[in-house]
This record gives sequence, C-alpha cells and structure tokens, in this order.
Amino acid sequence: MTDRFWTVPNILSLSRLAVIPVWWWVMVSSAISDWWGGVIILYGIASDVADGYLARRLNQVTQWGKLLDPLGDKVASLAVGVFCVVHRDLPIWAFGITVARDVAILFGGWLWYRSRGHLPSSIDIGRYAALLWGIVLLFYAFAWQPYAEYILWPGLLLYIFAGLAYLRPVHLKPRD
Repeated sequence: MTDRFWTVPNILSLSRLAVIPVWWWVMVSSAISDWWGGVIILYGIASDVADGYLARRLNQVTQWGKLLDPLGDKVASLAVGVFCVVHRDLPIWAFGITVARDVAILFGGWLWYRSRGHLPSSIDIGRYAALLWGIVLLFYAFAWQPYAEYILWPGLLLYIFAGLAYLRPVHLKPRD
C-alpha cells in the first residue's frame, strides 16, 4: 500500500465528489432533462466501481483512497438523499436512519484508525448494501413509483445490517 495522493483511483473519487453539485443543479433545473441527471449518476456509479477495481489492479490502494472512496459515497448519498426528501417522497425517517448509520460508521472508522493506525477496508456486505440503497435513491430521485417504495424496506434493512457488520470489529482489541 502506498501513501500517494495523485493516483488514478483517487482522481476518480475526487471527480465523483466534483459532479455532485452539478447533478443537484441538473435535477432542480426545469430547463434540463432528468436524463442528464441520470447520465451523471451513471458516471458516479461507474467511477465508484472503477476506482476500487483500478486501485487493486494497478496496485494503487492508498490510505487516501480508503478515505476518499467512502467519503465520495457518503457525500453523494447525502446529497441525493436530501434531494429525494425535499423534492420527492423519500420518507425523512428512512433517510435519517441512513445518515445515523453513516455517522456511526465514520465514528467507528475513526476509532479503528486511532487503535490500529490505518483505516479499515470495505466489506462485501457493505458494497451490496450501498448498491441497493443507491438503487433506492435512484428510484426516488427519478420518481419511479411504486418501485421505489417496494425496495425501500429491503434497502434500508440491508444498509442497517451492513452498518452493524462494519461496527462489530471496532470494539475488538487492536492487534499487536
């Protein structure tokens, strides 16, 4: 693992953060089609998949990447979630649960870092949960009802379960 900042995966993560305000503007602008918002979301998804794959494939896994990738995911999820609560019918209580879960994971990651000196890696259940919650947000963002409501509970429950899976090892003693 390297501590370099300017790697291909990190640049992809940064670009994902940079398109979030553009996506918001596109979605609230009446002059621009939601289609462009969909294109930006597809870029966000593709860059999220690509940054992790390229980090491993190019041997460019970095501490910065372990921070930037989930940060990009959380900021995107927060922005899309706020949009869906304000402009669509995403229940605020469901969004609040996901925000609380993400804050708990960030706090747990900080505790992990303090006790072990490095950031934890993502886990498969977390990737699946993020994917399903992303689909929930996508369906709400583009007002694809009733499908958004059909997958709200499965998405929310998997997101919570994955959060618990992330937090479980945080309380364990650090390795010597």
